[in-house]
Amino acid sequence: MKALRHLSDLPIRNQITLLLVTPCVVVLLLAGVVMMGFQVRLLRHAFARDAEAVAHIVGANCTAAITFNDPKAAAEILESLKEKPHVVSAILLRQDGSTFATYGNHHWETIVSGDHQTLFRESDIFLVEPVILEDKQIATLNVVFDLGAITAGLVKLIAGMVLIITLVGIAVVTLLSRWLQRRISDPIQRLTRTAETVAVDKNYSVRAAAESNGELAVLARTFNQMLVRIQEQDDAITLSQQKLEALVNSIEGIVWECDPVAFRFTFVSQQSERMLGYRPEQWLADPNFWQSHLHPDDAREALRLCHDFTREGKPYAHEYRMLAADGRVVWIRESGTVLHEQSRPLAVRGIFLDITHEKLAEEDLERLNRRLVETSRFAGMAEVATGVLHNVGNVLNSVTVSANLVRDRLKASRVSNLCRATAMLKEREADLLEFLATDPRGKRLPEYLATVSQHIANEQASLIEEVSHLGTNVEHIKEIVARQQSYAKVAGAFEDLHPEELIDDALRINATSFERHHIVIVREIDTHLPRVHVDRHKALQILINLLRNAKEAIDANRGSDRRLLIKVGVADEEHVAVRIRDTGIGIAPDNLTRIFQHGFTTKKSGHGFGLHSGANAAREIGGRLSVHSDGLGQGAEFTLVLPVASEPMAWRRASA
Repeated sequence: MKALRHLSDLPIRNQITLLLVTPCVVVLLLAGVVMMGFQVRLLRHAFARDAEAVAHIVGANCTAAITFNDPKAAAEILESLKEKPHVVSAILLRQDGSTFATYGNHHWETIVSGDHQTLFRESDIFLVEPVILEDKQIATLNVVFDLGAITAGLVKLIAGMVLIITLVGIAVVTLLSRWLQRRISDPIQRLTRTAETVAVDKNYSVRAAAESNGELAVLARTFNQMLVRIQEQDDAITLSQQKLEALVNSIEGIVWECDPVAFRFTFVSQQSERMLGYRPEQWLADPNFWQSHLHPDDAREALRLCHDFTREGKPYAHEYRMLAADGRVVWIRESGTVLHEQSRPLAVRGIFLDITHEKLAEEDLERLNRRLVETSRFAGMAEVATGVLHNVGNVLNSVTVSANLVRDRLKASRVSNLCRATAMLKEREADLLEFLATDPRGKRLPEYLATVSQHIANEQASLIEEVSHLGTNVEHIKEIVARQQSYAKVAGAFEDLHPEELIDDALRINATSFERHHIVIVREIDTHLPRVHVDRHKALQILINLLRNAKEAIDANRGSDRRLLIKVGVADEEHVAVRIRDTGIGIAPDNLTRIFQHGFTTKKSGHGFGLHSGANAAREIGGRLSVHSDGLGQGAEFTLVLPVASEPMAWRRASA
């Protein structure tokens, strides 16, 4: 591979020479190899024929010695083979395989066969020649001929011839290629120099000369057409860059590009000077310009986020502060995109927007929101206080009725008649017995006293009952006020409470109102409920407001079904849901999305604080408030979700 890369770096003249010479050399070498193989094959077969003739003659000469059983004569005949330098050894074998006569080194396996055999081995020929006398085989001659020396000599001869022919061919092809390459390489080199001029000088007005009518001329004309198009595109790109630069500089933000590792900026738009007071050249000259001008309180977090965003390789946006040239603190919203090449971050491009005015507006809005929340909280407290006073007022009505009844009964009491009877008896004290016995009034006086006594006893029992009711109502008022005071004392403190305890407290405060309006309370509370972790005062504020709204909705519906369902159950592993469903007038679909907005109300005397402050209070204690209604006349269901306290999971096991 390295050799191929080096060849591609050679000048085109040398490449053309190699292109012509290399196939010729390869063809000559292949021809030489083929010729050498063919000659060696011919030599082996010719030598084999000579060897067979020699073996046949020697075998025929040995027939007399074999017939007369004269091994010595046979050995002398075999000794004549020394005139043949390529004969290595020979052995004459009887038909039983025993040796009759030998010549030279015969350390090989012998073969006794009735057939003529010629065996080509690595460097020799092994001949098996039957000795025939009168058409009968009387012995077998084994002869070994050496081919190594002859083959080596022939290979050297042919290799020398091939080498000479190859060198002559290379010389001829090289001379021809030198003459032919000028017709090809010179125009290509001139075209190459033109291309280098265009690449280095960026001068697209130069043109390549077409010196022939062949493919090189077509190449030159195509190259010139390409230069024309490139020049047109370059002009268009220059114009587009000018427009893009004008567009970038007109954006109300700093457009930039930086290195994704060191965050060194490679491009900064002109808006940097207007927005922060720094020229683009200052950003590009200092590798740590951006890092050194971050606000000290935001620098560490901004750098960490930039590294994280770059590693994730996704579009991002975050906010931080920078220090302007005049000392101002400028809030920056950075939006960027990471460019990748082969899964590696290549660059980061983005924009810096000045959001200082937005941040100031957010601070003002947050300040106003805090004031609104505080106002809503006070309004919510007022709602609770109003509810308490309303319930106290309902109980006071009963107290007033009882007090008026006691007063009226005291006015109608016969105690005054008893006083008159007592005065009459006192006047007739001297003749009391005669008065009781003879005077008609005296005779009726005991009966009258008995009747008055009975009336007074009845009045006493009735008054005692009314006074007992009056005391009960007064105790109820004291209980309502004391409960409100206890909740006010713990406002802001979170406690672990059972949800049913909150429901009971809210119902007690509204109990008189529900009884007076004949509203039936239906409770469905799951067993094994977990405790909730809430601010008791805020949770009670929400529930009282929801119960009062449900009562008013039922009254407004004027139907016969006056039920209020309170259902408490587990919403999920971390929340308990309190659902308050009424049979009231319901909520229009258009109002469902606005019902928790500040100031929104459908009541003539409403102020729009109750549900808004309730929703805020629910969020403050870690819960949420939602509503559902199928429409007007279909009732409504408010759901208050409260967070579960951090306690053992025994309730889950128990519920399971």
